[in-house]
Amino acid sequence: MNTVVRNLRVLRRMTAAEIAQQSIYRGAWIIFMAANICVPIISLLIWRTAIANGAQLPIDEQYVTTYFVLLSFVTMATSSWLTGFLANDIRLGKLSSWMVRPASLLLGFVANNLSEKFLKLFALVPMIGVLWWIFRDSMTIPAGPGRWAVFAVSLVLGAILVFTIDILIASIAFWMDDVSALAQARLIIASVLSGAVVPLALMPDWSRGFIDNQPFRFTVSFPVEIVAGNLSGHDLLVGLGLQTAYVLVFGALARLVWAAGIRAYSAVGA
Repeated sequence: MNTVVRNLRVLRRMTAAEIAQQSIYRGAWIIFMAANICVPIISLLIWRTAIANGAQLPIDEQYVTTYFVLLSFVTMATSSWLTGFLANDIRLGKLSSWMVRPASLLLGFVANNLSEKFLKLFALVPMIGVLWWIFRDSMTIPAGPGRWAVFAVSLVLGAILVFTIDILIASIAFWMDDVSALAQARLIIASVLSGAVVPLALMPDWSRGFIDNQPFRFTVSFPVEIVAGNLSGHDLLVGLGLQTAYVLVFGALARLVWAAGIRAYSAVGA
């Protein structure tokens, strides 16, 4: 218990330090978030035009609009950019300096991740608010706070899932000189299977069993579906159960691979 409290205090201080350091680039965050929201806006306009011109889709205009308006926020909130930096630190032997410090290297990456998301929120939320106001007549807005609470829980679980997958892939750098190909392959696969490019509701019927239960759905699409879709109480419970299970599975795998990598790293005299 004392260790947990201590780590939380260290994390709070490291996050505050990261925020102070990165707040220097406030203008860059605004430009980056503006660019980040452009793709969902373009996709939204394309799909709305298709529906207006009579395209027969399994989803309606309200679903499409709500989905793409929320997409930028959910993608940002669950994103992680850990793989490349951590793999580089492993390859260059920078872990050595962290192994003698009282704070974990992973704790530092968590602080970096939280601080960047905190700063990006200030740039992204007003932009999404403008979009929400423009398309407010075509949006699906849950009436009660319960659906939003489930959305928040799913968002946190999605962020943890992405983070653990990043650690798992980066940890392979203990045995491989370059994991950039693996990271790029994961990025391409995840962008499709997470619903970040096309809503998973538009996937063909024959793929539904796989699409609905594969882990990448729970990093982006599932949180958005909670607000945009008509998921029943049973669907929500099953989805949250699967999402939690994936967090535990990938968390355990990442921990095992990381621990094995640290032993191998220490064994060669780092």
